[in-house]
Amino acid sequence: MNRASEAVERDRAPLPNGEELRMVRAIARLALLEAARHGEYRATFRGVRIRAVRQGQPLAGEDAIEVSLRVDLGEERIEHRLVSAVDVLGGEPTW
Repeated sequence: MNRASEAVERDRAPLPNGEELRMVRAIARLALLEAARHGEYRATFRGVRIRAVRQGQPLAGEDAIEVSLRVDLGEERIEHRLVSAVDVLGGEPTW
C-alpha cells in the first residue's frame, strides 16, 4: 500500500457496526415519513448523514408519494434512491 492510499484509508470514516446500522435504518425510516409529511428531513448519527426530500405534493385521493432518500458516510455516498412510500401520510410506510 502506498502513502496516498494509506492517507485515503486513514481519512475514511469507519463503517458502523450492526447496532449502529439498525439505528441508521430506523432514522432513515423516520426521515421518509417526516419528508412525506413535511417536505424534508435531515439527520446525522455517528458520521452518517441522512436526507429525505418529498418529490412534489400528494395528490387528492392518492395513497403514494415519492421521496428521495440519500445516506452518506463521511465523503462517501452509501445510498441514494427514490422511494414510493404508500400511505405514509396516514400511518406506517410499507417498504
